[in-house]
Amino acid sequence: MTESCGNIVLFGETGVGKSSIIDMIADAQITQAAVRGQVSTFQYHSYVLPVHGRNFTIFDTAGIDEGDDGVPRTEAIAGLYKLIIGLNGGINLLMLCMRGPRIKNATHRNWKAFYEILCKKQVPAVLAVTGLENMENMDDWWWDNRDKFEKQGIRPDATACITAVRGRMGPDGKPLHEKHFTASRAKVMTTITDKVLRCAPELEKIEWFSNVTTSYLFGWVQWTTTQEAAEIEKIVNTCDMSEKEAKKFREELRAIKC
Repeated sequence: MTESCGNIVLFGETGVGKSSIIDMIADAQITQAAVRGQVSTFQYHSYVLPVHGRNFTIFDTAGIDEGDDGVPRTEAIAGLYKLIIGLNGGINLLMLCMRGPRIKNATHRNWKAFYEILCKKQVPAVLAVTGLENMENMDDWWWDNRDKFEKQGIRPDATACITAVRGRMGPDGKPLHEKHFTASRAKVMTTITDKVLRCAPELEKIEWFSNVTTSYLFGWVQWTTTQEAAEIEKIVNTCDMSEKEAKKFREELRAIKC
């Protein structure tokens, strides 16, 4: 079984547990070795993993709001942009990852920039909330906070309130969060199959993407005069980039190769 049934892109801030979710799906620690020593250039890594008997290609992307010691924010955003528009076979699922229990403004910015603006709301999108291992019922977090997301226009196709860590060993010799971890793994895997296999196939590439790449072939100046340039400006504004960041972001996009 080698054929992939779909492409899944995990994105969000640094430290929210994207890599841990991948390790959880794999039921093994597979991401640390791949990322170690590559922090300054890491844009994404892909993993082909079985989920309920079918293979999916899952992309772990650089944190969008990195600090000075990681991938620059503009590079991370441009890297995710380039991944999305150049992905062979298109995107079957976007998974925005955040860490609970606190809701940060970056969650809204990231959702709007990549789901609404870049993917035109044409790709199934789910919200994965990590760090909830201390809640008796992890799903309660969503019901307690759902209104806050809806007021910001965030209406995911599904939510997975989870923990992606087993925790330290308890007095009984078992990890403290093993029960929540097992339930979380099943929840994430079911969400993937439900939202990828049971949804109508998406276009391989949203029409806007091919327009961008076709226009770019004739030069940067022409590309920046097209309607697509307005979409780039929306991303710049949504991500609240400074003038310096916006300039760097556009420079990153000049190197786009699809």
